[in-house]
Amino acid sequence: MTQTPTHRPVTTAGCAIAVWLAATSPLSAQTPQLVEFEPLVERLEAAVRGGDSEAYLALVADGADQAAARAFAIRTFRAGVDAAVARPLFVRPADAGDSAETGAAVAAGTETPSERYELMVEVFVERGITGELRTWHIDVVPDPATPRRTAGGAPDNRPPDGGGPATGDADRPVGWRILGQEQVDVVDGLLSLSLKPGVAYDAANLVLVGEDLNLRMSSGSAFVAETAEGLVTALVVLGDGVFSFTPGPEAERGQVRLLSGRETLETEMSAAYVRVNPRSFASNVSLASQVERPVSQEDFERAEALFEEFVALSFAVDLGDLSERTWSLTPSQDDLIAEVVTEEYGTLTYARASGQPEDVTLYTRDPERIISLYPSAEKLAVQGRYYSEDDNVAYDVLDYRITATFEPQGIIRESLRARTRLRGCVIEGRARIAVRVKEANRSTLTFRLSDDLEVLSVSLVDFGPLLHLRMRGRDNLVVSLPTDNRPAGTEFVFDITYRGLLPPQEPDENWIGRWNPLVDTPYPRGVAAHRYIYSNSSYWYPQSTVSDYATATMDLTAPAGFGLVASGTPDAANPQVDIGQGADEPRSYRFVTLQPARYLSVILSPFAPTEGRGDDAQTRPREIPLAFADSEAEDAPGRAGVTYDGVLLTVESTRRTLSRVADRYDDAEDILRFYASLIGDLPYPTFTLLLSDSLLPGGHSPAYFAILNQALPQPARNELRWQADPVAFSNYPAFFLAHEVAHQWWGQAVGWKNYHEQWLSEGLAQYFAALYAEHVHGSQVFEDVVEQMRDWSLRHSDQGPVYLGRRLGRITDEPRVFRAVVYNKGAMVLHMLRRTVGDATFFEGLRQFYREMRFRKAGTDDLIRVFEAVAGRSLTQFFERWIHDADLPDVTFSYRTERGAGDASDEAVLRFVQRGTPFEFPVTATLRYRGAPAERIVVLVAGEVTEHRVPLRGELRDVAVNQDRAALAEIE
Repeated sequence: MTQTPTHRPVTTAGCAIAVWLAATSPLSAQTPQLVEFEPLVERLEAAVRGGDSEAYLALVADGADQAAARAFAIRTFRAGVDAAVARPLFVRPADAGDSAETGAAVAAGTETPSERYELMVEVFVERGITGELRTWHIDVVPDPATPRRTAGGAPDNRPPDGGGPATGDADRPVGWRILGQEQVDVVDGLLSLSLKPGVAYDAANLVLVGEDLNLRMSSGSAFVAETAEGLVTALVVLGDGVFSFTPGPEAERGQVRLLSGRETLETEMSAAYVRVNPRSFASNVSLASQVERPVSQEDFERAEALFEEFVALSFAVDLGDLSERTWSLTPSQDDLIAEVVTEEYGTLTYARASGQPEDVTLYTRDPERIISLYPSAEKLAVQGRYYSEDDNVAYDVLDYRITATFEPQGIIRESLRARTRLRGCVIEGRARIAVRVKEANRSTLTFRLSDDLEVLSVSLVDFGPLLHLRMRGRDNLVVSLPTDNRPAGTEFVFDITYRGLLPPQEPDENWIGRWNPLVDTPYPRGVAAHRYIYSNSSYWYPQSTVSDYATATMDLTAPAGFGLVASGTPDAANPQVDIGQGADEPRSYRFVTLQPARYLSVILSPFAPTEGRGDDAQTRPREIPLAFADSEAEDAPGRAGVTYDGVLLTVESTRRTLSRVADRYDDAEDILRFYASLIGDLPYPTFTLLLSDSLLPGGHSPAYFAILNQALPQPARNELRWQADPVAFSNYPAFFLAHEVAHQWWGQAVGWKNYHEQWLSEGLAQYFAALYAEHVHGSQVFEDVVEQMRDWSLRHSDQGPVYLGRRLGRITDEPRVFRAVVYNKGAMVLHMLRRTVGDATFFEGLRQFYREMRFRKAGTDDLIRVFEAVAGRSLTQFFERWIHDADLPDVTFSYRTERGAGDASDEAVLRFVQRGTPFEFPVTATLRYRGAPAERIVVLVAGEVTEHRVPLRGELRDVAVNQDRAALAEIE
């Protein structure tokens, strides 16, 4: 197994893997327990520890291929082992004829098919500071020289072929022999590092260099950890030095300025831990004096403590009970980790991770916060600016089949800072995942699954159980693939069972404020209904490491007293979501996503019975037929998925908000109709709106449904005062609902390539919510919304460009920055684009963009490409300045009048002068006359100087610009 180095510990599944048999084999009732193979595994462990190939051969059955066994033994059992541990992983019945030697044994009558089993064994071997993790696939048969068990468990001396079929514990063999063997996987090159004892080097003038990094020591001591070959792979320095980091991209320099006040983060340091590939140590580290010198025991112990603190945080492998030592992988050639201890910023972590699309990172450990994250110059040259997160994933998910039950329980979480009471659910799940592998001969695949969930088994349908590793701290699951040569495009179906107590997440797409509603105490007692949301950031089921469009079928069981809604169309046989009937019993639901979804979501809550359900047309599901003017869109080239001419709308509520259900039906229906008319499509056949209690307004909108927070009565806490927020529009109460419904098109039907592109989801949803305000309330409310968006954008644009996405506001710990820039500035950019190209071109461009990217991930480059084609002009400079830069136009305005030549009218000459790199933007100019109505025109400002001539309609009094606040600029 080839492992990619990570910056978090990795752990094996060990003995926790369960037997995968119940649904796949008629022999499952007869399969022995793993404990019955422990005597055999203990003898294997002893043979490995002693390097004793003959001891292994003594375990081989008479009917086995002796030559193959001997070759395996000679190759595997070697002297020089310091420690070895073997563990049985899983067992299953074997089919006759799976291999040449087992087939011959069956034919020779030395075993019967029903008494041959496939046993997977994990073996860890230590030699000095090196380690190797092996996985063996062993075919085992009963040992004819040992007695068998009777039905009561006592030994029985009958021969192995007598006594009839085995049932339960009766007729069990006491001993086992090996019929065939294969090493199916190996993780080698593991190192258990330690500092070279009692040895130090003079660290004066030591220099560490990396991409945009320079660390220079003025004095101190350097301690090293070496590989078995004597090459340095880790370094600890103690003393006085200077850490200097100057990121190349302007946006990243802006983040450094927010933290340090300068474009270069330069700070004094007192210690550092460095880990590199031993072959590239000399290219990263310059150690002026390599002469050993005496070191005090106090300094060595301090260096050793620092080493032990950091060695487990990078490239580390946690082998559980296989070894008590700390083991790590060797970094790749270009990888580098530097943990730098400073007084000003705490521990700064610099990482160069060649396997990541953005391979340069600088972040703080406590609190954990990213300062810079970007591709190196080398990486950028290869992948370009608009990379897709899919490029680094080795497979595509095609379909999910998920079965899961949920049972609420309390959770106690201990941290360095506090002891927290949380709510969560015990989830017992099984996922069948169909994938298509992109690469030939791929050896491993990585899925994402919460660390809180224990993996019980991993199998491949039509193949059997697989070895897997957990990557602790990264919510990852690494699965080993069969070793057969397989071409790119091969499809696999994985069967993964799991269980654990998982805290829910909170809505994160449009959540106001900072308070953590997972904590029990803030909810007013007896007012709020508990809810459990498992969605895009909780990793409640095994999934791709990035969002990936796939179909799904989910069979989910809600606990007593709870209803359940999930991504997909509800099955017609589903029980009611409300808890009016059957509240004391668990209830099972099925949801089918025939239209692909980026991720799958579930919410559990005690939804209340809606008064008059089934009788009152205002409070029951509605079939909403839709007619699209853009009918030819259905046959547009490249259009993915099927199309619908209607939607089934359902609204569910807690008891506290029952009175709002009828109004929400009307609002949601009107919004769905309006958006469908703009785009010419409705992506999903059903939509469920859930009214849920929360301390703060906002919501979350996965495919097929949306959660709309209904704000609770607030305690007297300043941090819960949400009205002064970029996305709180007091003159537009339906804003949150309109925003969340828009995500069915923008964010779900059209996703984004990577976190930089989230503005395509949030900005478009924000702008569509503003368009709906105009549709319902008229132009004045629309202008008020735009003005508020503009004000928040101007206030926070200096915190970074739109393209920084979710990282905005992290440096200053101000979450409103993200919403002000990604939501509001993103919407303002779209509004200025509309005014630049005109309404007809703008809405046709949106429809074309949606059709081309439906059920795909989009980037800013896709938006530019589509709009340039529709508008027939370049828009690259427009998007470059507004999306990738953080500054704003610096503009002065003046005007003059000139007498027209001949019979021509007098003209006003409007003059805009931009300082610095010019922007392109539209601005409204209002010409006010004496005794005549004012005239409003839109001027497209571009270049250093823009002059626009307007024939006058009368005696001009004056000219005002940007009175409608539609241009994102302060104009003098």
